[in-house]
Amino acid sequence: MKNIITPVEAKTHPAGYLLHKYWTRKPHNVLSHFFSALTPPGGVMIDPCCGSGVSLREAALLGITSYGFDVNPAAALISSVTLQPPELSEFTTTMTSILEGLEPLIDKAYGTSSNKIRYAVHETVSECSCGHDVYFSIALKEGRIYRCPKCKSRVNFNLESLKKTRVVGLAYDGETKLCDLASVLASQTILSNKNFYRNIKEYNQSFIENRRILSFAGLHLSDLFTHRNFSLLCALADKIHALKDSRVKRAALMMLSASVVQCSRLIPYRNNMTTGGPAWSVPGFWVPPMHMETNPLIHFKARFSKFVRGIAELHQKPLKATASVENVDAVSGIETLTKSAIKADLVFWDPPYGDSVPFLEFSFIWNCFLKKLPELSLDVSVSDRMSKSQAWEAYKTGLSSISKALKANLKKTGKLLVTFNNNDTRAWQSLLASIQLNRFWCEHVSFQVPPVVSAKAQFAVNSSYISDLYSVFVPAKKNQQYGRSMVPVIKALEACAKSRSGRIPKNLAYRVASIAWLEGNISYDLISELDPLIGALFEVDDDYLVLKDMGGRVVPEIRQIALEVATELLKKGPCDWADIHSGIAVKTRELGIPDTGELRPILAPLLVFKGQRCYAVKTEEKYEQPLLI
Repeated sequence: MKNIITPVEAKTHPAGYLLHKYWTRKPHNVLSHFFSALTPPGGVMIDPCCGSGVSLREAALLGITSYGFDVNPAAALISSVTLQPPELSEFTTTMTSILEGLEPLIDKAYGTSSNKIRYAVHETVSECSCGHDVYFSIALKEGRIYRCPKCKSRVNFNLESLKKTRVVGLAYDGETKLCDLASVLASQTILSNKNFYRNIKEYNQSFIENRRILSFAGLHLSDLFTHRNFSLLCALADKIHALKDSRVKRAALMMLSASVVQCSRLIPYRNNMTTGGPAWSVPGFWVPPMHMETNPLIHFKARFSKFVRGIAELHQKPLKATASVENVDAVSGIETLTKSAIKADLVFWDPPYGDSVPFLEFSFIWNCFLKKLPELSLDVSVSDRMSKSQAWEAYKTGLSSISKALKANLKKTGKLLVTFNNNDTRAWQSLLASIQLNRFWCEHVSFQVPPVVSAKAQFAVNSSYISDLYSVFVPAKKNQQYGRSMVPVIKALEACAKSRSGRIPKNLAYRVASIAWLEGNISYDLISELDPLIGALFEVDDDYLVLKDMGGRVVPEIRQIALEVATELLKKGPCDWADIHSGIAVKTRELGIPDTGELRPILAPLLVFKGQRCYAVKTEEKYEQPLLI
């Protein structure tokens, strides 16, 4: 296990893994590092919740036969393209023909063929209880509340209350100023409310109610689009579904699903689009009162270019072993392999993180266009489509069933690699219970930071960007019993806090406690004691914890270690920030490895930075300024 103790700095994904915006895509080089260390040559790897298929491909590139399962049709589709991309020339020829054939219809729908419309800006109109149509731009605003200018009653500008929209601006190709000519806007409002293709019913499925993500009873897919754009997307979908070449068809469907959200009402219009690009950034189906309707051809062509680059990149590295994916639930997939006497040397398990991301509900917008909806009863997550108590019980049961199936499949010398990130103790307890009750023993834990962190997160001490714990488990021996002493957790928390002058972010405390818990193989049933334990050790200061007693063992300070590592590395010349972070991670494993959001404020006053490159330690006089902790 020594060859995986040293932290690995995650790299950004190559083009082949960026064809679709799917969640929880793990750093490919980190997965490859673990797979290589944990799997024998020519071995077998299983990923029961494979998502976008990065794990399956990275294993196959190493000569490891890989099997993946996912109950989400969109995930299975993405994985299949990742593993078996179409021939580039065939895909390019086919999609070029489809897009060229669709262009006249799109031009007709947008009422132009010369000066192309890039997008239309829509304003939401709601009906007040007094019967008055209230346009968002004329509503009276009191804080976050909007009122009817006629009767002063409260008016909601959301999808559930939406009566209609009107176009209030148009952006043309090559022009920075929006067109606001009344006659043109009126014409575009009429066009946006027309269907330009008949076969839309097949795709217009109804959402399941989930109030947490603003999915309400009676919500249909078409409600997220203008009539114009929804009908155009259905026209493209029909052309793709008619394709005969299965690989080209899968890639084309993946390209379609990767583009549809950008053509929806979910894209807010802000600041004349001068600050950042359009994106679906709210974790729910929220239609902003001022939103965009983007010409689909723009996104199709842009995504087409990305697909050409991505598919070409996937073909550059041929797989050295077979890799497959099935659109089935984890337990069914694993049990089928077991019955076929196919057993794993390594299982990579990235389980659903409790209630953090309702994958199937979010994927509904993609799966409708794939004409393949998932069986929600097979989903292992905590969703608001049922009561919280029912959801958490189903989550716990689901994880246990998967763990039991994995235990039956794993070879005697096999290993279970689990990656997880959730500070909710209910989620941790459910996962750890499923692992320990099926007699797995933790051998190693690594903390992994993401490959890309926004500038905002880098300088936010309590940054909330995603990081992961990678834990390696093996079948427990008969004499190995799970611990009940909390001392390892207490020592780890105290060392972490003392190395930071006694004050640490809450998320860091939970991460350090989780690592100590796993390394100590402490019993899952004690996790309910973690919050009271933290309360006994620390005072709460907003999002921070302050250690009550700084006495006892003295530990090195994180800022001193960080400066020493950076100084030593920079003696050899300029280096990447990733090299400095990796060096610090090696030295601080027992103190709680600091993430980028903690380190950058500490080192920013002391080092010469430009982006992700470090050039030198500043002169001694610079050290006189206060250090940021």
